[in-house]
Amino acid sequence: MNAEGFGKSGLHDDGRRVVYTMALLFRLFPKNSNGCLIMYMVLIGWLYVVLMLAVAQNSLWATFSILFFLGFLPTLFIARMTRRRLRKRQELAQGQANQGKTLE
Repeated sequence: MNAEGFGKSGLHDDGRRVVYTMALLFRLFPKNSNGCLIMYMVLIGWLYVVLMLAVAQNSLWATFSILFFLGFLPTLFIARMTRRRLRKRQELAQGQANQGKTLE
């Protein structure tokens, strides 16, 4: 098995090849992504589980209530928190840029 492109690889003392998985994760999700991709992957997984739980219900009322309370509301909360965090970062960066311009 060729381990090129999957991070560092090495050999154990007994000759087995080792691929360091943390290096793979850092290549897939670079530092400038700020963890957003991982958060989206967790959100997609959560929505999948909620969908499977809702499909297994006996009534439409239970299905829609599970989709709403366990699917829609948490997704709305995460989207609101993410937008708030991004807005604060943009305001901070803009404030630092404006402060830098006034010093020049």
